[in-house]
Amino acid sequence: MSNGWCVLVPAGTWHNIANIGPTPMQVYAIYAPAHHAPGKVQATAAAAAADRDDAPAAWSVQPKQVVDHHG
Repeated sequence: MSNGWCVLVPAGTWHNIANIGPTPMQVYAIYAPAHHAPGKVQATAAAAAADRDDAPAAWSVQPKQVVDHHG
């Protein structure tokens, strides 16, 4: 890849981006819709999972939960 590339990964899809070249890679991860309260930042995924006071804003449209009847 070169400058200007963009990779879009649908929600729930396993993904892994690896830099195999000699030039440092910059990654910008943008998640939507917002799953956290505005202004909330947790240092780790574990801290985010443990935070019980972190609901998305009312204006954030959340996806409908899909029930897996096969699992």
